[in-house]
Amino acid sequence: MVLFEQDYCWTPKDAQHDVPFAFTCPDGAQEVRLYFTFSPGRETSEAICRPEVEKALTRYYDCYPHELQPMRAEQFLPVKNLITISLDKDGQYIGNAHRWDTDQTHILTTETASRGFTPPDRLNGPWGGMLHLHEIISPVCRGTLRIEGRLPDEVVSG
Repeated sequence: MVLFEQDYCWTPKDAQHDVPFAFTCPDGAQEVRLYFTFSPGRETSEAICRPEVEKALTRYYDCYPHELQPMRAEQFLPVKNLITISLDKDGQYIGNAHRWDTDQTHILTTETASRGFTPPDRLNGPWGGMLHLHEIISPVCRGTLRIEGRLPDEVVSG
């Protein structure tokens, strides 16, 4: 059963912001599945990326002697969009999927959890989470978050 589903559209103005979401899992659920996708995964336009990379190099690198480790903008092109997802349950941090993957599936039960998460004590009840928009460099980046709860008698295809 679908517990939450949302489509998103982000621009570079949304970078370095968090997008909260919440859902409630029913009694009897044996599994929570999160499906998260976003696109594009990286920006290939040098006209878009180069000024941002040069700005970052000036900000973070100009205080170091350049002869020790020369840095050029070309070394960092193309630039990836980075969006991560974190979860909490009953006021406890469950974990974070800090990945570059643009197509992610995370599965949680009270016994096991996908890499980056810990199994919660219980699945039923309210959950909270955040999409962390670390970097959105593309003029438009679209995403979808779908969360499903699986009951023991459900027939599922995936």
